Amino acid sequence: THYAASTYCQWLSKVTGKHYRLPTEAEWEYACRAGTETPYFFPGNPKKFTEIGFKSKLFGADTTAINSYVVYLLNSHGRTQEPSYVKPNPFGLKNMPGNVMEFCSDWYAEDAYSKTGLTVSDPKGPSEGAEHVVRGGNYASDARDVRSAARDFTKTVDWLRTDPQQPKSIWWYSDIKGIGFRVVCEPDSTIIK
Repeated sequence: THYAASTYCQWLSKVTGKHYRLPTEAEWEYACRAGTETPYFFPGNPKKFTEIGFKSKLFGADTTAINSYVVYLLNSHGRTQEPSYVKPNPFGLKNMPGNVMEFCSDWYAEDAYSKTGLTVSDPKGPSEGAEHVVRGGNYASDARDVRSAARDFTKTVDWLRTDPQQPKSIWWYSDIKGIGFRVVCEPDSTIIK
């Protein structure tokens, strides 16, 4: 759960003495894009990578480039894969856009970017909401859903549907597969002269 991921960050901060947290949505996208402004951090067009559409069904998807960098529907074999399965982005991060969707610290708002004017230099999302942002796709996602800008949100009620505990547990997410998180370690605030 998002709660469990946040609690892990608090625990990690306590045991290491450093400050760990979930990334904001803007930080996540910046790390995924790795200095690019294209749909993916590698060359390619989502329309050529997808199996959806008449042309792709007729000729097949061109998966050469995407298969090297992302675990998604067409190369995952129906499950998550080890980091070594793909190459890193220019920042050295592996599988940002695929393998598992990743929790962000932000509350979800469909119009967050137009409403708050999010920028990388001021990556603050909405201050309240009902669900949290998840970024990237997972091993079962189509190529269109693993773009650097792909975004979604937690679906707490659906993801807790088969929780055997009453009342429902803040820890249990039995009905969602392919979700995880990355942590951000904030730099020390001391200035070295």
